[in-house]
Amino acid sequence: MKRLALALPVVLIAACGKKPEAPAPQPLPVTVAAPVKRDVTVHRDFPSTLAGAQEIEIRARVQGTLSLHPDAPEFAGQKVEKGTPLFEIEPDTYQQATLEAKAMLARAEAARVLAGQRFERISNAREGSVSALDRDIAKAEFDEARAAESEAKARVEKAKINESYTIITAPVTGRMSRLLVDPGNLVGTGGSTLLATIIDDSTMLAYFEVPERAAIKYFEKRDNGEAQQVYEKPIRLKLADGSIYPTPGRIDYIENQVDTATRTAKVRAVFPNPEGALSSGLYGLVGYPTGPIPGDPTATEALLVPSVAVLRDLGGNYVWIVDDQNIVRRRVVETGDSVEKPVTDPNAPRSLETVILKGLDGSERVIVSGLQRAREGAPVTPVPAEQAPKAEQ
Repeated sequence: MKRLALALPVVLIAACGKKPEAPAPQPLPVTVAAPVKRDVTVHRDFPSTLAGAQEIEIRARVQGTLSLHPDAPEFAGQKVEKGTPLFEIEPDTYQQATLEAKAMLARAEAARVLAGQRFERISNAREGSVSALDRDIAKAEFDEARAAESEAKARVEKAKINESYTIITAPVTGRMSRLLVDPGNLVGTGGSTLLATIIDDSTMLAYFEVPERAAIKYFEKRDNGEAQQVYEKPIRLKLADGSIYPTPGRIDYIENQVDTATRTAKVRAVFPNPEGALSSGLYGLVGYPTGPIPGDPTATEALLVPSVAVLRDLGGNYVWIVDDQNIVRRRVVETGDSVEKPVTDPNAPRSLETVILKGLDGSERVIVSGLQRAREGAPVTPVPAEQAPKAEQ
């Protein structure tokens, strides 16, 4: 009995020291979403630098001292109307030159009249009273006087033209550059001095180049009228900060040949700019709208998944999906272009969706968040995207 009494506490102590078995770990949660099928417009982007519809250099065309016109507006980025006076170049000096040319013309006209009268008298004189030599001299003097009159008239016209160059006005309505020559400087010596530039930015031009293969398709159709749709499609402009210019443009010109050096054809798109939001020299991506399915120009609908869900390794593009047993499975996919997801809230962050060409049918549950927890064959707890916290979406 004593030995039994000693063993009992030992058994009790051993029983108390045994740890209970830990519960099985719960599968980690992941956010899932089904692919979405909707109409998609894919844009083929081409790099471009914007230019104004007219970019004009304002130059001095006569020699003299430059001064600002009394009615000249402020420069450096200001918009001016066509015909606005900008500069003066010694207008009084050139007015005097015009008066001198007119005076020389009057003298030449008087000489021509006198020579004409003399020639007429000699021509009408009695036979034998005037020699043939005198008649020839009178005729030559009359012709010379007429030529001198024509020369004087040309000098008057030239003087008027030079006088018109002394008042320099804005050739178009546009935005002025800074002054490139300060008033008081002598201009027009040795050539036409560049004074400023003016840019008509009411319409902006975007030149870009398309590959030869795309140009061939256009050239094949341009003479039968089928290519007209190229000029009718709305063209998107994405600026350097990623923003989309709100007013679409259109293509208005396609080069009639392919550049043999670059194997591309030059194309021009026109964008209205009534508010002056665009400026010459800006970089932009010109987006030409196409269908989402390559090789099928009539297709408008496509299957899309969030671009963050599409992964890539040596085996190609793939997504993680969750099967009916909540097990993660790898699914190889063929992808198309990526497009921005449409949002109704202008303050919402932008996100991209990728077109799925092959590999999904739309019924799958694709993992869109928690991708670091996804492993082939691993159990997970799928949480629909609409129920997941915003931080995980």
